[in-house]
Amino acid sequence: MRKKKIIGAIVMLGLTASLFVGCGGSNTESSGKSAETLKLTSGGALKTIDSVKATDEVSHSVTQNTQETLLVYNDNKPVPGAAESYDKSKDGKTYTFHLRKGLKWSDGKELTAKDFEYSWKRLLDPKVASQYAFFLFKVKNGENYFNGKAKVEDVGIKATDDNTLVVTLENPVPYFDQLVAYPNLAPQRKDIVESQGDKYGSDPSKLVYSGPFTVSNWQKGSKFELKKNPNYWNAKDVKLNEVDFMELTEQSTIYQMFTNNQLDVMGGQGEFLAKLQQGAKDGKWNEVTGTAPSVFYGQYNIKSKNKALSNPKVRLALSIASDREGYTKDVLKRAIPAYGLVPQGIAVGDVDYRDKVEQPLKKVMNEDPKKLLIEGLKEAGLDPDPAKHTFKFLLQTSDATAKSQGEFMQNTWKQKLGVNIELVTAADFSDFLTKLDNGDFEIASAGWGADFNDPITFLDLFGKSNTNNTGKYNDAKVNELLEKLNTETDNNKRLEMYKEIEQIEVVKNPAVTPTYYKDIHSFQKKNVKGLQLPKFGGTYQLRWTSIGE
Repeated sequence: MRKKKIIGAIVMLGLTASLFVGCGGSNTESSGKSAETLKLTSGGALKTIDSVKATDEVSHSVTQNTQETLLVYNDNKPVPGAAESYDKSKDGKTYTFHLRKGLKWSDGKELTAKDFEYSWKRLLDPKVASQYAFFLFKVKNGENYFNGKAKVEDVGIKATDDNTLVVTLENPVPYFDQLVAYPNLAPQRKDIVESQGDKYGSDPSKLVYSGPFTVSNWQKGSKFELKKNPNYWNAKDVKLNEVDFMELTEQSTIYQMFTNNQLDVMGGQGEFLAKLQQGAKDGKWNEVTGTAPSVFYGQYNIKSKNKALSNPKVRLALSIASDREGYTKDVLKRAIPAYGLVPQGIAVGDVDYRDKVEQPLKKVMNEDPKKLLIEGLKEAGLDPDPAKHTFKFLLQTSDATAKSQGEFMQNTWKQKLGVNIELVTAADFSDFLTKLDNGDFEIASAGWGADFNDPITFLDLFGKSNTNNTGKYNDAKVNELLEKLNTETDNNKRLEMYKEIEQIEVVKNPAVTPTYYKDIHSFQKKNVKGLQLPKFGGTYQLRWTSIGE
């Protein structure tokens, strides 16, 4: 699913400076008490604060901190949120969520199970066309409703009273509790949504919030701000009064602000990584390291006007020719070269998938990519001379970091394949997402962060019914295997099917050219405590964050 992202979500993640690039700062009042204001960089432009339509990591960061899902992620595990508890039937098909009593929206009105029923069904509404609709396709008649084959009242999502939500699935879903904790499944108020129509999610002053914070200000293209929600059920344990996000992408600017104590957290890459690591060694700030379940890749638009991309050999040639080692070592100066779609740390039951399955590209890296390219061009009925072909490569932003990364790929493909690469820059991350959604690209510098802990969060991205499949990839065998996985609960069999799907999507009929897996290098000022960088959902979990002296 991604899911966006995750869907969610999309997480669409860019080949830019947004690798956990975030910053926090505190102000001290005259009384000597901390004002508890955290200042962060968002890692990109905020596109929407409509949880149903959110597809990217920035939007998910806002949603998961301003709206309360039934379960929420704490240290990457679902814990009670709006739901105090839940029951699961013996056959694994029915979940009954029991909401906390006394839940309120930010305007003081009661929050009920009906708000969840409304938002979840809105996620599936074909007129809304949410890219995360597939998150609920496993719900009884969820996919049928989305495809116009069932009525909304037939969907297995029912509020039986103000404090009880009953969800009936078509088949058991091993990771369903993880889906419930994802930002796209936050509640929404029908009266608020319908009063704004298509503009819902664009004006924070006209929304209501159920989470620890509200969106108090949004200056598009510049910054957005969160403030503590006094009507949140657990407001007494929320330490931050305000969180200010600045939409900065230039690493030089971020580094300067961080070292000048204007920001308290940032992610480092390129020339700045070594400087930041030295500062951590010198005791100036702390460094948090680790791996993140995210993969970055060049996504192919199979239905673009460039007929060469319709041929699997052409796409595989571009993938084999990609210099992942050089890219991570010399350009990013961090990250892990990717030869598959699923990163380390994603499990099938209790088994790490990557420990059991070799990355599929490693088996074909010795093939001659130029020879493969020429074969593919001939099969497509095109001129076999590589120099006669130009591929457009869409970058996520227009900043210097994105351009330097794009130029590396441009030069590599030119040298190894002899093709021409035209770099296309998006105005900002929001513009990039719009182009991706509209299929306005040939190859896009995209990526995906896990929505939950199962390989399918990456592998079903390119299923024919996945609303995040913006490149219009369609492979009959992949679709067949994804369909079988809907009813398969044996983890050993699931692992083998995952292996086959990844082999197809990466080698036999490539949907993408994997580039790298994200690692974590988060540099945080010593007074920042409890800031979580979730593996699933948005970049930040802020409800347990505080700023010390």
